[in-house]
Amino acid sequence: MPQLVLQFEDRVLKECSVGLMVTIGRLPDNTIIIDNPAVSSHHACVFRAGDDYILEDLESTNGTFVNNKRVANQTLETGDVILIGKHQLVFDRAAGDPVPSDNGKLYMSKLENTVFLDTGQHKALLAKLNGAQAHPEKTGGKAAVLRVLAGDADQSEYRLEANTSLIGKADSSLVRLTGWFKPDVAVAISRNGHGYAASLMGGKTLINGQPLRGRQGLKDGDVLRVSGLTLEFRLAE
Repeated sequence: MPQLVLQFEDRVLKECSVGLMVTIGRLPDNTIIIDNPAVSSHHACVFRAGDDYILEDLESTNGTFVNNKRVANQTLETGDVILIGKHQLVFDRAAGDPVPSDNGKLYMSKLENTVFLDTGQHKALLAKLNGAQAHPEKTGGKAAVLRVLAGDADQSEYRLEANTSLIGKADSSLVRLTGWFKPDVAVAISRNGHGYAASLMGGKTLINGQPLRGRQGLKDGDVLRVSGLTLEFRLAE
């Protein structure tokens, strides 16, 4: 089974098998937890899309990098090095047996010294953290929903409770598309403390009649057309 190997300063900290999805971030509801201020609450995720594994940045503060290039989403290959803060995760598609972990989680120990990216980013990060203490990030609350307006779907409404919810033909999709020529993953909808955003992963998607290109924040009432399915995005009341 493919795996991610978490490293810091050439030290291997943990190995994590990649099933349908793993999330990476600072909060304890992530699969891989990196307890460090340089890492966002929900920083990135890796999910399976058919035969591929996709890395998606979840609008993190410091960004997510693959082989030293900043990415929003990226198909991973064996040997790719993901950089989050100053932690590296090496992707190995041909890894051995799954590595056991308690309740499916890998809890990272706190580092003795806080790691910052550089002096300028250190100051900016401190300012952000101080601001967050004065205005706490809203990570809780009710989940938004996708309401089916038209098309073939197995539910009339889907709750977007996960950090990342997928629309596509793949088994891991929250909203399952049917048909031979539907993309395994058409859209990934990510959730963080600031709201929701949709990322184009395959095929063609329209939001309010306009093509989705790359990543776009979602607003209450937005209408998504995904491979013959029409969905309305609604925030929790």
